[in-house]
Amino acid sequence: MAEAQPDLHGQDNPGIPMPDTSHIARQALDIPYAQLSAAQKLDVYWPTGHAAPHPVIVHIHGGAFMAGDKGDTQLEPVLRALDRGYAVVSINYRMSGEALFPALVHDTKAAIRWVRAHAEEHGFDPDRVAVWGGSAGGYLALMAGVSDGIAALDDPSLGNAEPSSAVQAVVAGFPPTNYLLMDAQLAASGFF
Repeated sequence: MAEAQPDLHGQDNPGIPMPDTSHIARQALDIPYAQLSAAQKLDVYWPTGHAAPHPVIVHIHGGAFMAGDKGDTQLEPVLRALDRGYAVVSINYRMSGEALFPALVHDTKAAIRWVRAHAEEHGFDPDRVAVWGGSAGGYLALMAGVSDGIAALDDPSLGNAEPSSAVQAVVAGFPPTNYLLMDAQLAASGFF
């Protein structure tokens, strides 16, 4: 594993290792999917030995909506899907220090639209797009899965307005779902 590196938001990300992706033959890093923020970038990893078009997993990192990076160690389990023929698109989004809700949901959906808009060019299957995230990323995966057609949670002005931001599958690990109960639940668990 490589050392922790600064994230794209200009903050140090100490203690969060970055996985070694040098073994992945085909990858493209830091591709903008929107133009409002330097955070609106994604990385693409393609499988080898599998014919296109590839189903796509959009990976959304966690970090309490205020930390994390598309290339940190949270990506490691998702990259195992490359062996099964999936392409992996890992995204960054505007965090709480930069923008308020629903900006991060808008960013997630803009990245999904980018995948569909560039499907032919990159060998993606636009009819098989899944989202996968843990914690804050799990929340964003859930929101992508349950908010299709809700205009307030989508911002086509971020780019690629025509393709759908709907997804066909959601993998949401330990997402926060009821913010009003979180402090009491943490206290009951002995965390504070």
